[in-house]
Amino acid sequence: MCSRTTCWKRLRAFTLVELLVVIAILGILMSLVMAGAQAARRRAAVTKAKATISALETAIANYEGDMGEYPATGTATLVAALQDDPEDVHWNGPYMEFKQDELSEDELLDPWGHPYVYISVNGGAPEHRKKSYDLYSYGPNGTDDSGANDDIVNW
Repeated sequence: MCSRTTCWKRLRAFTLVELLVVIAILGILMSLVMAGAQAARRRAAVTKAKATISALETAIANYEGDMGEYPATGTATLVAALQDDPEDVHWNGPYMEFKQDELSEDELLDPWGHPYVYISVNGGAPEHRKKSYDLYSYGPNGTDDSGANDDIVNW
């Protein structure tokens, strides 16, 4: 038989098995939360890429309305055309301004760190919008899926 103090200490203590069960449950809950957070981050990145493409379309339309032609092919050329004054009397920009952390070597980067692709009738041959331009991101996988799978496109 145990004394009152000894029995009380046994009742208040956790066993190793109980601690391991609690740790296992916390681990399972953490993995569920992390999986949900990853999915939310992916959806946010896709939404950001779509919003950027939409904003670029508006800026390109304004540029084309003022200048009478689309900016020349190439992402770096597009960025320069939309924000740098060419000292042309018709230019009423800047049509869009870019943050330095969005650019790499003057090319606009998508949320996954890859440059957007811009192909204009002015110096290129767009495949999908033959009379204007194609503008797209390769998406999370960073590979050209010809506008399918996870590519984010303007057509």
